[in-house]
Amino acid sequence: MSTSHAAPRRPRARRDIALLAASLLLLIQSTGLVAASKQTLSPFDCSNVAVSSKQSFDLSKIAYPIRTSNQESTPPSETRTSIDIDLCKPLEANSERDEKDQCPRGTRICITIETIKDGKAIVTQAIPVAYSGESGGSKIDAKVEWGQGLEGGEKSIELVLPGATYAGREQKAELELVCDPKADADSHPTARSYDRADGELKLRWPTKFACSSTASKPGSGGDSPSQGGGSDSDDDGSSGSKASSGWGFFNWLFFLLFSGFAVYMGVGMYNNYNNYGASGWDLVPHKDFWRESPYIARDAATHVWGTVSGNRGGGGYGGSGGRGAYEPI
Repeated sequence: MSTSHAAPRRPRARRDIALLAASLLLLIQSTGLVAASKQTLSPFDCSNVAVSSKQSFDLSKIAYPIRTSNQESTPPSETRTSIDIDLCKPLEANSERDEKDQCPRGTRICITIETIKDGKAIVTQAIPVAYSGESGGSKIDAKVEWGQGLEGGEKSIELVLPGATYAGREQKAELELVCDPKADADSHPTARSYDRADGELKLRWPTKFACSSTASKPGSGGDSPSQGGGSDSDDDGSSGSKASSGWGFFNWLFFLLFSGFAVYMGVGMYNNYNNYGASGWDLVPHKDFWRESPYIARDAATHVWGTVSGNRGGGGYGGSGGRGAYEPI
């Protein structure tokens, strides 16, 4: 009788642990989505772009306005596309050009497309892809995210600036400022793409003002650390505190898990050695659990896959149920 009742305990224990692992995985996934969400800066202050509660960047030291242009042959004419940028204030009007041939007042990023023929330039499009309003343009909302660059390597600041309505479509500019300590102070961005259907301009801008060495505490203005990409005294005096305070949720999670595991193993082995005179494999605390861990991991992975895919038939749990359904224990 005792043998017949003891047999199902091990599969049931595995199932309990598998359910616990699945719940923890879903919790970590939901927490990661929250941590990766972009924050909104309103109003946007180019001199104090806060990417976290501990770090901000001063983008006001960039020499504005910045213009990048490209001219291509489009017979029987030439087409010139220019992008004007000023993240700190609205672009100034060009006194030599008719106002209807320019982006409206309050524009921060403007795309101007001209057709050149027989030495004459005619503006065909003036697109306000980043716009802060006609009345002075003192306020603009921006979504900001600080993380790994799209092409890997150094971290980058991603700004998403809303624009005005042009040709019936809401415009926006997505600007990726990539840390490049060797970049010149007057480095210019490059256009990655412009989607006319979605009204989205994507720019990539290697600049030293997006590097960690130029960051300061939010609200401090960043005067001292942003001179020439930072100084040795800044690194020595504050890098330790910045590094420790800059740890994210997952850094702390893995650190605490690793520390807890190390303490658990050390105390368990010490206890087994002193109380039971154990040696070798017998020193490991709860060795039966660790011997079964590959099977537990397999069951947990099978259960997670069944939970995510909605397929409950292949994991050995049987029964019907939709996504996220669990078999009663």
